[in-house]
Amino acid sequence: MKNKPIVGVDVSKEWLDLCLAGQTKVERIANEAGSIGTWLDRVRPGLVAFEPTGGYERALTSAARERDIPLLRVHPNKVIAFRNAQGIKAKTDKLDARLIAAFAGERTNRRQPSILGNDRLRALAARRRQLVAMLQAERCRRALAATGDVRESLDLLIATLKQNRELLEGKIEETIAADPQTAHLARLLRTIHGIGPITAATLIADLPELGHLNAKQIASLVGLAPQTRQSGKTSYRAATGHGRPQLRQVLFNAARSAIRCSSPFKTFYDRLVGDNQRPGKVALVAVMRKLLVTANAVARDQQPWKFNAA
Repeated sequence: MKNKPIVGVDVSKEWLDLCLAGQTKVERIANEAGSIGTWLDRVRPGLVAFEPTGGYERALTSAARERDIPLLRVHPNKVIAFRNAQGIKAKTDKLDARLIAAFAGERTNRRQPSILGNDRLRALAARRRQLVAMLQAERCRRALAATGDVRESLDLLIATLKQNRELLEGKIEETIAADPQTAHLARLLRTIHGIGPITAATLIADLPELGHLNAKQIASLVGLAPQTRQSGKTSYRAATGHGRPQLRQVLFNAARSAIRCSSPFKTFYDRLVGDNQRPGKVALVAVMRKLLVTANAVARDQQPWKFNAA
């Protein structure tokens, strides 16, 4: 990355606005693989910084990965704070590209390129979550259905959604098994009490940073690190939140499973609700955080969980 330009990219559905750090000129190209590849081959940047847009950045990330160009995913809130710090009120696509480039350029000595993981696995995991949400909604509607005709319609849709979910779960397993390193990580994660195939797949798909950060960083990233709020003489109760809710959802279920069997997690939970008199939900969140930190250590050390009897 040394002596190579840093590029800030504002991503839209149909085009990309690109600006080199330290410059004001902004180029606009089509948001498709051919145009992006040609531009990257001509400029050969050392880092490409962009804001996530829910999928429109996929052509950019794929083209950069093919050329081994590091990527930096910038959180929109940080760009907004950077804009405010500069005293800039206007907002345009070209201005956003300049701001992202400047933001990345000021922090390249302190920030590592983002770890983006497997795009296909992430997309499959996201689609499975959508199907699970639709299944729950249809089941609730069936419970309140007024006539047999309505229930019959709902039963057909529920059966279709279940079949589609099972098909996706098979594709998720195939995607994990296709990469030996990913398959090995999945096996290691499943040695931890409470972590099953869905939790392991979700951790791999939506938390590619697993094993690359320390315990505090990984807990903060997911939203399981209590955040203290204090101003003057007023102190508020620390609370968790933000981060990646889809990970907290699967860790919640994993924690409930872990405290039902004889394991260090159950001992930890019982001590919190017993000796320390913590509310059950507070103790369960603590178990979720402990599960996450344990999974991070297993991924980092590439060793099975030490408390696993097997």
